[in-house]
Amino acid sequence: MPAKYQVYEDMAGKFRFRLRAGNNKIVAVSEAYEAKAGAMNGVKSVQTNCQSKIEDTTVPGEKLPNPKYTVFKDSAGEYRFNLMAANGEIIAQSEGYETKQGCMHGIEAVQKSCDAEIEGMPVAPVEEPVVEEAVVAAAAPVGTAETKLELYKLPETVTKGQIVKCEGKLTRLSGEPIKDVRIEIREHDRSFILDEYLEDGYTQDDGSFSIVWKAKDPDWWDDTAEIYAQFRGNKTAKSSRSEIQTIKVK
Repeated sequence: MPAKYQVYEDMAGKFRFRLRAGNNKIVAVSEAYEAKAGAMNGVKSVQTNCQSKIEDTTVPGEKLPNPKYTVFKDSAGEYRFNLMAANGEIIAQSEGYETKQGCMHGIEAVQKSCDAEIEGMPVAPVEEPVVEEAVVAAAAPVGTAETKLELYKLPETVTKGQIVKCEGKLTRLSGEPIKDVRIEIREHDRSFILDEYLEDGYTQDDGSFSIVWKAKDPDWWDDTAEIYAQFRGNKTAKSSRSEIQTIKVK
C-alpha cells in the first residue's frame, strides 16, 4: 500500500498527523494542534522539508543549519529523530529504535513519502470494546468540579498472562467520592502515537474501583508497560488521570 499522512482528532480534542509508510508502520508523528488547519500546515511543512540533511548528534560532527533531521539518543538509550523546520520548530518526530540503522531507515521512509496523499480521519482509532461510546465520551460536556484519581501501587514485575488487579479511588478535591462512573486502565505509548486501552470498570459508592488486567506485552519495542487510570469526566466533574506506573512484563 502507498505511504500516506493521516490527520486525525485525538481523544483530548486536539489535531495531529502521522505518517504511515508503505508497510503500514507509523514512522513519524506530530505534536498536538488546536485546529485541523494547523495539523494540515504541519503536514505541508514536513513535505516541504522532507529532503533535508541529517545531523547525527550521537557522534562528533558539524552542526547543520535548519531545516534538518536530528538523530539522538533518548533517556532510555534508544535512537530517535526529529525533523526541524527552518525556524527550528520540531514538525515531526519518530518512535524509539534499538539501533541507529533502524532510525536511519525511518528517516529514509519519510524522505520517500514527500508526495504521499493526505487522509483525513474523524477521530484517532482506539482499541476499545465499544468505539462509539469512546467517541461520545470524548465529546460529552464536562463539569466544573475538580477531581483526583488515584491508582494504588502496582507490582513492579509480572509474567505474561498474570492477572493484575488495578485498584484505586476517584474523589472530588473536597474528598467526596464519585460513584458509578467509568474508569479506564490505559498503557502510555512513549512513542507519542496512541495510548492503548487495556480494561475498564466502574467506581463503587465510596469511589473505589478494582479492575482486572491480564498482563501482556503492550509495546513491540520493549518489555515494560506504563500503566495509568483515566476518568473522562461527566456533566458534573472534570476529567482526571493517575500517575503513570511502570511494570516489567516477563
